[in-house]
Amino acid sequence: MYIFCMHNSFIFKKGFFTILKNNKEIKIVSNKSLFFNIHNNAFEQLLSISEIPEVISPILAMPDIHVGFGVPIGSVFATDSKKGIISSDAVGYDINCGIRLIKTNLNIKDISKQNLQLLSKELKNLPLGLSNEGIKITNQDYNLILTTGANWCVSKKYCSKSDLRHMYNNGFFKNAIVSKISKEALKRGKLQVGTLGQGNHFIDVLSVDSIFNLEVANYFGLEKGQLVILMHSGSRGLGHQIASDYYKLLKKTHGLGYSLISSKVGSDYYKAMLAAANFAFVNRTVLTYKIQEAFNKVLGLTSRIKFSLLYDLTHNLATIEKHFNKEYLITRKGATRVFLPEDLSSKNPFKKTGAPIILPGSMLDYSYVLIPDKGVKETFMSVAHGSGRNISRTDAKKRISFKDLKILMEKNNIILENVSENLAREEQPAAYKNSIKVVNSMKTAKLVKKVARLKPVIVVIG
Repeated sequence: MYIFCMHNSFIFKKGFFTILKNNKEIKIVSNKSLFFNIHNNAFEQLLSISEIPEVISPILAMPDIHVGFGVPIGSVFATDSKKGIISSDAVGYDINCGIRLIKTNLNIKDISKQNLQLLSKELKNLPLGLSNEGIKITNQDYNLILTTGANWCVSKKYCSKSDLRHMYNNGFFKNAIVSKISKEALKRGKLQVGTLGQGNHFIDVLSVDSIFNLEVANYFGLEKGQLVILMHSGSRGLGHQIASDYYKLLKKTHGLGYSLISSKVGSDYYKAMLAAANFAFVNRTVLTYKIQEAFNKVLGLTSRIKFSLLYDLTHNLATIEKHFNKEYLITRKGATRVFLPEDLSSKNPFKKTGAPIILPGSMLDYSYVLIPDKGVKETFMSVAHGSGRNISRTDAKKRISFKDLKILMEKNNIILENVSENLAREEQPAAYKNSIKVVNSMKTAKLVKKVARLKPVIVVIG
């Protein structure tokens, strides 16, 4: 069932569809095409957030909004940092699910089809899906991963110290406390450091297809034809179990499990969540190291491949931030925090441009590199995290066979590797909204500016 009556209650102005509910403004960043296809359940979930007394106005949704658990994916809301609420299902089951873009010094025109096929097979050998074949770590390592995040990776030479400056929050959250995590969650996570996960988690090799802002692209080290790597993963079984554990402890009301951030259970969840966030930074960093090994094994025989991290950003978190000279706890479910140049220190590598925004498309659609525009001040410095699902996993699977999916990808000169045929069908291109519509919706609302467009070459689905 889709909304055909409620949309008439919304007012469209400057890229936002707005309505007042429970004396709180609800704002959806969207164009008309995307707006009229928002599922009824996603609307209901978004509107229900306004019923929570501690949530302040405005409540926001991005153009990739779709049905989630408790709240829609693509939603953002704020509460007071000391008197507000925190919710495990509003953060999500994949805490600090995030994406990173790794640049190479390779150009698509210099890589043969045969070598691309070999590279895809090598990438498929990585620990994908629900693999428990992560790197071997000691209990001491594990504790440091959970409390120091990507700093542990520097000490173990999985990345350089300078890489930390290219990660959201420098790849580390303080105040994480391991004792707030259950034994079952710890057990699940210990075997999964450097593993991809399944569902919408992926490793993509893409080429820079178009440059929209030459000055910023040059500053980012991007040029046409360049091969880059997008990788999407999170906190794996650790984050999922933490969310499950605390959901059972949080009070349930207004369709959401939550508690005051000042309560014991709320405070405990926050500290466990930060530990899972640290784990996710490490997971993506270690997996990047393994991806680079795969590249070197296949393509590094004739020339030295150079890799550099453009940026690593996160999608599912609740973080304490300052907006409008006040401190808030901002919960983002499938949404990304951004930084304008004036928000960054003089030593930050993105001081001239603002921090990069990486927006992935579907396995067939373009992905984008963007920078923030001034309008993000109206969204608690938030933008969309991707294209967002257009149809459910069940419907996506019904609409295409795996054989037809392979033919479609081959027709478009994209190599598809997957663990499960059913999961690949669930992630088929038609499952996602058109990425340019999502980007242009944010551009109209003055949230983003386009820098570059990326075309998929190899798609590896977890």
